[in-house]
Amino acid sequence: MEHTGIGTRTHRRVKAGHARALANYGPGWAIMWDDPNDQPVIVPTERGDDGTLLEICTYEDMFTLDGHCSTQEDARTCGACMPGGQPDFQAIAADMTDILGDYYLSRDDIAAYMPLTLPYTRALRAYGYQRHSQGSRYPADHTRAHDIYGQEYRSSEGHIVEVHVPLTPATDPAHGDAPAPPLTIRWIYLGRIAPGGMYPVTDLRADTPPADVAELIAAHVNTHPPTAAPDATTGGAGGPESTATSAPA
Repeated sequence: MEHTGIGTRTHRRVKAGHARALANYGPGWAIMWDDPNDQPVIVPTERGDDGTLLEICTYEDMFTLDGHCSTQEDARTCGACMPGGQPDFQAIAADMTDILGDYYLSRDDIAAYMPLTLPYTRALRAYGYQRHSQGSRYPADHTRAHDIYGQEYRSSEGHIVEVHVPLTPATDPAHGDAPAPPLTIRWIYLGRIAPGGMYPVTDLRADTPPADVAELIAAHVNTHPPTAAPDATTGGAGGPESTATSAPA
């Protein structure tokens, strides 16, 4: 299904009532865009795992959308965000509408490639890792001759890793004999500690079973704890820069 882009984005809106309803549902729920019914829906966050619905915002993120919260509280307990304990649902809905307009530009990629990340999402959930947002497609660049789709995951302790699923094989004749593109794990929670100020990564065979990938991630975080505060900058902001390759744990 091909989704209409900018021409009709102005009619896609989140209203204050939707934001208020999400607040009433609480943790584990999110507001998403339902294309067939052309409206926002409030569903468990797992409903966004396969890209059928376009995730706009989770309950956990809805109260800090303006980016001005100094405490970055997840719950509705931050006095700076909600003076008097009363959220401004009109302002929250306006922020959600802006987010929807931006995210919809990637609607086709999300629908096409989120199913590729679904096995890793399910496997990592068994270790307490939750999907964060719906990923991004990164085009080939000077570091690789194939596109990738990156999906972030966050542990209950706030450790962030990103799984990069290869999308296309090398097409440049100069890379004709190159091996199959790898599945890559980017260890964002460790910060930019690799040479050149980059995130360390681990490359695996693309056919590595998702259960094995999840087990490796859980074990790596246990044996390689962060030595400093986690870097808040993630791939969604600027794409996966060239990284040093670390050996599997």
